[in-house]
Amino acid sequence: MDGKRLAILLMIFQAVFFAAETAIIHHLGPSVPVMQLAFIRGAAGVVLAFVVARALGLGVLRARRPVLQLVRGGVSLLYMWVMIYSFSHLPFADATAISYTQAAYIAAFSMLILGERITWLGWGAVLLGIGGALLICKPALSGWNLTYLVVLIGTALNGLAFVLNRYLQRDDGEATTMFCTSMVLVLGNAPALGTASLPAPEIIIWLSGILVFGPIGMYVGIVALRHASAGTLGPYTLLRLLIGLIGGIVFFRELPDAFSALGAIMILLSCVVSASASSNRTTKCGAGHCLTNAEIARDVFARGPGR
Repeated sequence: MDGKRLAILLMIFQAVFFAAETAIIHHLGPSVPVMQLAFIRGAAGVVLAFVVARALGLGVLRARRPVLQLVRGGVSLLYMWVMIYSFSHLPFADATAISYTQAAYIAAFSMLILGERITWLGWGAVLLGIGGALLICKPALSGWNLTYLVVLIGTALNGLAFVLNRYLQRDDGEATTMFCTSMVLVLGNAPALGTASLPAPEIIIWLSGILVFGPIGMYVGIVALRHASAGTLGPYTLLRLLIGLIGGIVFFRELPDAFSALGAIMILLSCVVSASASSNRTTKCGAGHCLTNAEIARDVFARGPGR
């Protein structure tokens, strides 16, 4: 299996894991504060990083770019707070729809930070996928105010975190990024434990799902970025919506309406178009990390001729 196909498969797995995690969070509702859920998710991420590091050697947890790793973790923490703010101040459909504009931010940051070249066809794939997400979420976007703008800009943080995962792999491994990001989430949400109470036994069962699905979903997404460009994988972050629709059909026999079905088709098409339109195909691999043409050119320039 080539690198791009492996990356796509991992992104599909991530969509399944994240959809399961979202369903559990929705089921729990307000019974567990979001910051406490984030703390639990971060703690589980730290454990998973140690499990992976134990197999590879604990040395992989030592970051070669500690400042940038801290920035990466801080970006995720800030986005989580923006997400909490959005879902508490905007209608649910509107907040959900805005969160999926991250695909556009991923494409933009891929160009600015990674030097990837996104073709017009690639941008078309991004817009097609976002359009499909809008058809599924059906946002009203009524009463537009400054809150919408804050949330729209804040969603860029999620796209930035996705691209930084790829950037950090030039020096650090997946377990390192997983460990550092999870530690920032743990420390950032630790104050929430001051008001925490012991959850009921039936809630603990559901929390075990968050301990598993969230961290594994995050980790496989980081691994996917080692095998394909961030711009190519951006539309695949929308697959979570499609998995949610399938889950509704299988478990609750909820058939999607015509608009949702069309939206699902558009998301699938956006993924196919993005994969075929990728102009940054990997051409050089080493130590499990494939470099794009833009990254290779930048590396050659940094090293100088003849090195």
